[in-house]
Amino acid sequence: MGLNRMIRGVTRREILAGGAAAAAGFGAVSAAAAGPASAAGTAGGKAAGAKDKRPNVLFVAIDDMNDWTGWQGGYPGVKTPNLDRLARLATGFTRAYTPAAACNAARAAILFGVEPFNSGIYRNASADWSDTALAKKRSIVRWFRDQGYETVGTGKTFHTGWRKPSLVPEHNDPDAWTQFEYLPQLFEGGGDELTWRGEGVTADKEDVGRAEWLVENVLAKTHDKPFFAALGVRKPHLPWILPQEWFDKYPVDSLVYPLGALDTEHSAISMNEDDRDLPQAARAFIRQHVEDHRKILNGRGWKSAIQAYLAAVSFADHAIGVALDGLLAGPNASNTIVCVWSDHGWQLGEKLAWRKFTLWERATRVPLLIGGAGLRSGLSDALISTIDLYPTLTELCGGEAPDHLDGVSFAAYLKGEAKEPRDHVLSTWCLDVDGDGDPSNDRHFAVRSRTHRLIAYGNGDRELYDHRTDPWEWRNLLFKGDAASASSASDLERRLPKSSVPEARAGQGVED
Repeated sequence: MGLNRMIRGVTRREILAGGAAAAAGFGAVSAAAAGPASAAGTAGGKAAGAKDKRPNVLFVAIDDMNDWTGWQGGYPGVKTPNLDRLARLATGFTRAYTPAAACNAARAAILFGVEPFNSGIYRNASADWSDTALAKKRSIVRWFRDQGYETVGTGKTFHTGWRKPSLVPEHNDPDAWTQFEYLPQLFEGGGDELTWRGEGVTADKEDVGRAEWLVENVLAKTHDKPFFAALGVRKPHLPWILPQEWFDKYPVDSLVYPLGALDTEHSAISMNEDDRDLPQAARAFIRQHVEDHRKILNGRGWKSAIQAYLAAVSFADHAIGVALDGLLAGPNASNTIVCVWSDHGWQLGEKLAWRKFTLWERATRVPLLIGGAGLRSGLSDALISTIDLYPTLTELCGGEAPDHLDGVSFAAYLKGEAKEPRDHVLSTWCLDVDGDGDPSNDRHFAVRSRTHRLIAYGNGDRELYDHRTDPWEWRNLLFKGDAASASSASDLERRLPKSSVPEARAGQGVED
């Protein structure tokens, strides 16, 4: 498979078709580019007098991208050619989920391998990891540095501390990096304001500039030691201020409402058909940002917001493509594991909910792709949590994972040596849903199996969805209830955490 074949986009039909070409994946390109010895790409110690052959890692963290990608099929007509081609050459997990639908909580869990209910970091208002017991544990970046890797990064990998060295640098685990480039001249600001407009030039945007820096300074160079290169891609996080060319890819009059939006007419929770069977705790989730929905409807319109999010998704895909093309055209393609992931999903009006901060499918399902020489490729419906990245990458790179990790390794599965190791994944959120003053009732969980999603609220409310017949979660099976649904819910409840620690608040920490 030639490099030009890799660089062109592929369709979802091609991805789904799979076949021999897809099965070859990164290994085919690696072998063609570098020959048998380099293409093996196996992890291991450095032989006397020989170059260290342990695989490099390209670790790409995306901010706020849900399953609206071509290869995942979350929205019709979305243009993500770079992620789509990677889904063919690597393993694209179609059932990948976040441990928490918020940046701070998700990234702390993923980067330290500790579930929110064990760290106390449940949401953005929780303490940063450096103010909790996680400060005594090794992040995945620090683990790679301790193994002798060059650890180089730019952009948002850790939740904060990456913008400039004078702003909470301890949150960016500074001792874990051999080199971290803030590139302040690229930083565009941000915040969570729900606003969008066409502005600027693509070549001058932050995500593109960071990707270009990583290519020039890491991916396109030869190295004596293996590297762990982290690229934080900021979009599609708000605000959606992007060059007009990305909006133009999605004419508003050609767009449809989100596929999971059952009722596009009623903006009141009490009147909306998709909210009629929700318990009070779920309605409290919606009320977090239900005013966003009304402002959008009274402003530029729902489809205008959809256009802006799609534009941001496609722009992020472009920036990722810059990094992928640089890797594939350089000397490191044959011995680099590529791992691309999003911290959590994003809702665009389904159940009247916007942003993240819920436990439904749209907020918890994420893009996750892992590829490298000798690893399987094509789409996989194996259940996986992004908390599994830490143990998976450490095993793929030949090291021993720390004892504190909550995730499970998918290394053997990716090598084709074992079946998928999970039968469920967990996601967590923290919110006072009833105002009773008892924080133990504010911790909520979702259990996702291959067939069902159970949402168990701390106040005792429950939702159950059967994804075999209800992929958009329109029918809460526990609303009226029947024996079969109650039995399914009971089975999933046994997979809930047996205990959960209190929320860690800034300056307070959590006991180890």
